[in-house]
Amino acid sequence: MSSSSFTQIRSQALNLEKQTESLLAKYSQFQNQLSQSLESTPDEEAIKQQIIDTLSKRDATIGKLNRISESATTELSTSKLQQITRHEQILQDHKSSFQRIESTLTEERNRNNLLFTVQSDISNHKRRNAPANALDTDPDSYILEESQRADNVNSIADRLLQGAYNTRDELINQRQYLQNAQSTILGTIQSVPGINVLISKINSRRKRDTLILATVIAVLAYAPTNMNDQIEKQIQLIKLKRIQELNNRLKETLKRERIPASKACALIINYVEETPDYLIPYNWKLPVDQNKFAKYNSLKQTRQAQQSAGCCIIM
Repeated sequence: MSSSSFTQIRSQALNLEKQTESLLAKYSQFQNQLSQSLESTPDEEAIKQQIIDTLSKRDATIGKLNRISESATTELSTSKLQQITRHEQILQDHKSSFQRIESTLTEERNRNNLLFTVQSDISNHKRRNAPANALDTDPDSYILEESQRADNVNSIADRLLQGAYNTRDELINQRQYLQNAQSTILGTIQSVPGINVLISKINSRRKRDTLILATVIAVLAYAPTNMNDQIEKQIQLIKLKRIQELNNRLKETLKRERIPASKACALIINYVEETPDYLIPYNWKLPVDQNKFAKYNSLKQTRQAQQSAGCCIIM
């Protein structure tokens, strides 16, 4: 039951954080409209009140999360405790941003009111002490006009500097957000077993690849200029060796004896006629007493003659 309520309250906290960010963005836009109005507008007051209400709701929501973590029968996981801490950090950052924007608006309006009052006093003084002829202006009025122009220029420069300071503060806040996110990710990684070993292996491989790549680039950058000539010479030598091997094979082929087909047939015929073959009767070329196949043939013929003479043979 506690886990489900924790999830619901945390979703409410996330929604309130998104609402606060959008309201702060709208509230910061009134800094660009300070020159148009010396007093706060109803829209500005409404957004300011909404921001205050949202921040109070977030305080109550974080208090509920802390009460759930304290009253839980079983201890909450480390990730949930880190989520509560993260919500508290974001709330403090939003409060500081709201206070900074509010103080900037108040200071700039006070400054504009003061300048407007001074300018109105100067203009009234000029109207009261205006000469009858426009050409009879005294040096004091000229100095007042020049000082007024200088004040206007200084006010513009001050607004630009204030905008630059606000931009710097926003960048610092974003850096803090990134640092908090990095610390949260590192804490989560440390809580998971085996992740540190995997990350160390990835870093070692990345360093090794970087070192190999740097070595190759250095070798290629500081290699001698005649390396291309050496490579071309080696290629030419390899081509020369291949051509020589081909020439040697062609010479061996030319050295082989070549005869016409008619002469080859005559040689085969002579070999067959002159070489004795015991399986061919007309090419035995041996005496009968030395040829076993001839003895067998004569014995076979004798038996066939005897069998044809009678039906019985007495031995």
